This record gives sequence, C-alpha cells and structure tokens, in this order.
Amino acid sequence: MPVLLFLMNKNISRRFNALQRLMLIICCVPIIGNAQTLNLYDAVNKAVTNYPLLRQRQSEISAGRAHVNTVNGSRLPSLLLMDQINIGTNNSLQGSYLTFGMIPSTPGTNNSPIQNNSLNPNNEAVSFLQWEFYNFGYYRAQQREARAQLAVNEANFSSDKYLVTENIISLYLDWLKKFRLLQIQNENLQRARVILTAIRATVNSGLKPGVDSSTASAAFSDARIAYLQALDEYNYDKITILSYTGLNTNNLMPDSSFITAALLQGPAQVVPADSVPAVHPLLNVYEKQYEQQIADNNTISKKYLPKLGLDGVTWLRNSGISYSGVYPQSIADGLPYSKYNYLFGVTLSYNLFDLKHRHDQLIEGRYAAEAKQSAMQTQQLNLNKMMQQANSTYATTLEKLKEIPVQLFSAKQAYGQQVALYKSGLNTLIDVTNAQYVLLQAETNYVITQDELLQLLYIRAGLGGQLDNFLQNFKR
Repeated sequence: MPVLLFLMNKNISRRFNALQRLMLIICCVPIIGNAQTLNLYDAVNKAVTNYPLLRQRQSEISAGRAHVNTVNGSRLPSLLLMDQINIGTNNSLQGSYLTFGMIPSTPGTNNSPIQNNSLNPNNEAVSFLQWEFYNFGYYRAQQREARAQLAVNEANFSSDKYLVTENIISLYLDWLKKFRLLQIQNENLQRARVILTAIRATVNSGLKPGVDSSTASAAFSDARIAYLQALDEYNYDKITILSYTGLNTNNLMPDSSFITAALLQGPAQVVPADSVPAVHPLLNVYEKQYEQQIADNNTISKKYLPKLGLDGVTWLRNSGISYSGVYPQSIADGLPYSKYNYLFGVTLSYNLFDLKHRHDQLIEGRYAAEAKQSAMQTQQLNLNKMMQQANSTYATTLEKLKEIPVQLFSAKQAYGQQVALYKSGLNTLIDVTNAQYVLLQAETNYVITQDELLQLLYIRAGLGGQLDNFLQNFKR
C-alpha cells in the first residue's frame, strides 16, 4: 500500500510539473508568437498622419490661406443694385430731420395743408457704388497681418508635429524597453522553473531537505508574478502606441533589431550642440506669434488714418402723380420709369476721436508684443538648459553602459557556478537565489541603461534639430 501511494504521488507530481510547463508556454506566447513588427520610423510616420491634433493644425493652415485670399479681396468696391415698387400716400412737409435709418423719404413740393389719402404708385431703381480706394497703407497692413497669422498656424503645426514625434519616440522606446524587460523576466522564470524541477527531484530522492522545495516554489511564484507584471506594463504601452498610430491590431511587437545600430551609429549621426538653433520648431512658434503681434500693431496704426473713397449712385424713378398733381387712375401708371439721375463724389473720412482709440490699442499691442518676446526668450532658456543637462547626462550614461557588460558577464558566471555548487551539495539554495537575483538585476540594468542612452540620443537630436537623422537608425 505505501508503495502504491508513493507511485500515485509521483504520478501526480509529474502531471503537476507538466501543467506548469504548459502554463509557462502559454504565458510566453506574446513573446514567441508570430507577431507583426512595428519599427520606430513607421510608428512616427503613422502617428503624424493619423493623429487628430495634427489634422486639426493642417485644417487651420488651410483656413489661414483662405483668410489671406479673403483679405486680398477687401480692396474690391461695393456695388449695390436695388429696385422697389411702392404704393402709398404722398404728403410732405418742409423741414429737416434725422431719418434714424428707418423713416421713409417723401420728396416733392406738395405742401398742402389738407391730408390726401389717395394712393400713389411709384417705381424706383438704384445702383450704388462705394469704393475705399486709398487708406494710407491699411490694406497692405491687413494683408501682412493675414500672412503673419498663416505663419503662426504653420508654426503651430510644426511645433505640434515635433511634440507628437518626440512623444511617440519616447513612448516607443519605453515600449521597447518593456518588451526587453518582459523577455528578461521570461528567462528568469525559465531559470526558476529549472531550479524548481531539479530541487524537487533531489527532495523526492531524499538528497535535499523539503524546505528547499518550498523555497524554490516560492521563488518560482515570485518570478511568475514579476513576469505577469512586466506583461501588463508591456501591453499598456502597446495600447497607447495603437491609439497614436491608428493601428487596430493587437498582434504587434516593437522592432528590437536596430538597438545595436542605433547605439553605435546614433552618436555619429547626431552632432552634439551646446545650444538650441533659432529655427527650432518649439522656438519658431513663439517667434511667429511675436511677428504676428507686430503685424497686428501695424494694422492698428493704419486703421485709424484718413480714408479716401469714391461714391457713385444712379437711379431711375417714376411717380404716378402728374406734373399738375393729378393722381393716376391705375397702379400700372406708376410703373414705367420717367426720369433718371446720377451722382458721383470723392469722399474723405476721418474720425478725430479715433486718435484716442489708436493710442490705447497701440499701447496694449506693445505690451502684448513684449510679453510674446519674453515668452520666446524663456522658452529658449529652458531648451538650452535641457540641452546642457542632456549632454551632461549622456556622458555619464555612456560610461555606465561600458561598465554594465562586465557586471552582466560576472553575474552570469556567478549564477552558473552557484547552480553547479548546489547540485554538488557544496552550498545552499539561498546562495543560488542570491546569484539569480544578481543576474536578473544585471540584465535589467543593461536594458534600462541602453534605454536611457537612446532617450538621451533622441533628446539631444531633437533639441539640436537633428531628429530626422536619429530616426534613420530605425528605418528599414
């Protein structure tokens, strides 16, 4: 009976180990599956094409171009054509009054004290021309302001495109780091499984105490939890990448084959710079806003200058009342035009009280221009500080990356030696676990330091205006 129980327990143990291996294979599917590879160059291009904010900026540029055309058309004169057929009474009085824009005109010399309620049909057609042909540069100022606003829209697009590109690069590199850390956790899980399998065999044979099996089982569970946590972080970044790029496939993984090329060739392609160039997109948008404010101030200075205009009007008119004062017999008698007139004149208009408005608005515009100029200088200081910090950190990170391979090689050797000693009974499981932890930390530090160097490379490239050169390392 004890022999039978022993065989049954041994069979259950084998099945349990087989189930563990199956679960491990299932967990590793995201890594070893036939996933679609997305490289950084394509990720950036897809984000720039599909991200709604950049499409909004492109529409604003189109609107700015349309506004330039609208302003260019403001030089055209106004030509108003009107015709009206009226019927009503005809009683006029002498004396002047303000029409308020709504009191109808009743011209004529009928000053009879008797109210006449007879109806008088009449007809009138008017052609009215109004053209402000000279306004001392106001038209040109409006055109310059419209072009300056278009330049701001274009600068906003370039700035947002740069920020989206930076964001995607940072996110992609973080996703790539999470992918490599996931692989490391998977390898660590494999090592924990091998140790657990070996210890269980020795414990079952009576060569090792049962506590080693429990300790190894706990270490295996800890490694699997760490793997699942790394998998969750990897998937979180993948979902964010999908939202930026507009891709709709979950079977996606980053391209890690260009890491070595990027680390080796990147520093050669990115020329170190001590300051941010003046044409940088994040500076150019402030400069264009400042120029737009200057153009707006110039428009205000021209807006309140005198204006020269050409006004002209022609009109045809008929009244059903005869020259002797006889009212018409039918409405048709008032329709045919009987007389016409025309009138042309050159006008000069200037509001003296506009001088106060002009003075106040120019002061407001001057302070607004000073604020935009200060904002541009502040941005330049911040970007230059970021450049200097990136240059300083890059040097120390590069030295760290040179040292970590030594640590990684030593950690691998130490782990192999500790496993061999444990199998020979010359050390304890704690020694093996410690060596395994040191190896895991060395592998993790290597990936993290490589990611830090890549992040610094793209930051320096972006601030130095060489982001395209950096992206070439990830282009297939």
